[in-house]
Amino acid sequence: MNDPDKLMLKLADLHIGYGRSSSGNGSFAYGPVNLEVPGPEMIGTIGRNGIGKSTLLRTIAGLQAPQTGGISFGGVDSKKISKSGMARLVSYVSTESIHIQNLRVGELVAMGRFPYTNWLGRLTKTDTYIIQEAIEHTGIRNLRNKALHELSDGEKQKVMISRALAQDTPVIILDEPTAFLDLPARHEILRLLGNLTRNNNKLIIFSTHDLAIAMDEVDKLWLMTDDGLMEGAPEDLLINHGFRKLFKNPELEFDTKNLAFRFSRLLTGSISISGDDPYRIYTGKALERIGFRTVSPDIADFHIDIALRDNSPQWKVSGSGGEFMFDSIYLLTSHLVKNNSV
Repeated sequence: MNDPDKLMLKLADLHIGYGRSSSGNGSFAYGPVNLEVPGPEMIGTIGRNGIGKSTLLRTIAGLQAPQTGGISFGGVDSKKISKSGMARLVSYVSTESIHIQNLRVGELVAMGRFPYTNWLGRLTKTDTYIIQEAIEHTGIRNLRNKALHELSDGEKQKVMISRALAQDTPVIILDEPTAFLDLPARHEILRLLGNLTRNNNKLIIFSTHDLAIAMDEVDKLWLMTDDGLMEGAPEDLLINHGFRKLFKNPELEFDTKNLAFRFSRLLTGSISISGDDPYRIYTGKALERIGFRTVSPDIADFHIDIALRDNSPQWKVSGSGGEFMFDSIYLLTSHLVKNNSV
């Protein structure tokens, strides 16, 4: 968009949070947040627990009032948008599971049409078509007649996304959509969201702790730190060391190679490794875990040579203590831990 007043989403001097409850407990504030989203894209929101990710998403979705500042969609102040208007503008997927006895998948997806149906909830041909499209886009046609209690967590999450699609909003907000899912399901859900952005022109904003997976899919990250909110492509945040601001623990560092946080290790020995990937990479990672750093052969305490024997890798360790052969990384590292050297 060329007109800055017609940005798809704009947050201006936004402060989010909540005051103390009637019992006198609990207060939270975060801001100011100034962000502009010109059009459809996939945005991941990351930050430590308690930083305000869910509060930010709920505030954008209109489920929670901002403390100060403004939110606008397409140049229209959200305060001037009715509840029914917001329901046609933003759909929201929470981490809470729906437990309704005997409710079937198709019925739940159809609930996404609530902003458009009459007071009787009667579906038109257009409603039915949009529901079917939502089911097809999320690949849950085979689940349509199943009861919710028969589904896995990953399947339930797809159904909730399908319901949001049936709501037919330009903006979809999801709070921790990969929480409680196994690793394959996490990848599948984020790939699904990415496809919805690219193929259906949706602005998708979600919170996550799965940083490595998110970095493979998102167009942009919103990084919430105690010093404020940073944004950019994942690679931009690598370049400007933004991820280092996520946690205050000095022993916790961001591994730019593996795109994950880990505790720093005291490396006390040195070793050189020769052999083909991925065995060389796996071996180096395992050795670093037990306190060895990988260096060039001329300065290494000892050397490991990896070779294939009958299509299986073998590890030969050479040093002042002689030569040893191992058939697995576990046996190799166990030997080094017990003996500290060869």
